[in-house]
Amino acid sequence: MKLTLFTLTLLIFFDSYSQIDSAFINRIKALDTANVLRSDTLSVPDNALTKKIKLLLDEKRGLTIGTILRLKLTEEQQKDTTHTKDFYSKLLAECTTGKTGKLIENSLINLYSRTFSEKEIDDLISFYKTSAGKKMDQEYLLLLVESVKNLEQLLKLAVKKVESEGKK
Repeated sequence: MKLTLFTLTLLIFFDSYSQIDSAFINRIKALDTANVLRSDTLSVPDNALTKKIKLLLDEKRGLTIGTILRLKLTEEQQKDTTHTKDFYSKLLAECTTGKTGKLIENSLINLYSRTFSEKEIDDLISFYKTSAGKKMDQEYLLLLVESVKNLEQLLKLAVKKVESEGKK
């Protein structure tokens, strides 16, 4: 997680140095240092904004919380020598349809409610219904992964270059 956040921070840094907002960087750092479950999992109101956020989350098919969860669980399962495959199947079920799944949904809705206005949610729903929005949704995860992998390789080259210059 730290490497991914660091890499994304570098990507942002190199891509748009002049546009970096220090508050944004501080928010990224805070995500990595947060060690307490916030109140994001509190029940969400049954209102128009919540319904629109659920619609937006349903509209997105590519980079969903389910996709991210599956990737994370697969990564953990590959490192884990203690738990069985069945354990991870049950864990995925708990995180998607169990009580934890509801807490995750609440967390997402609360996050989107804090981040976007109702008008912005409407705009995002409209965008994801367009052909460009559908393509972005479908390709975004691959674009992100490929960008991070490319950046990791370029970072390795930069480290070698700086190290070799330091030896001169």
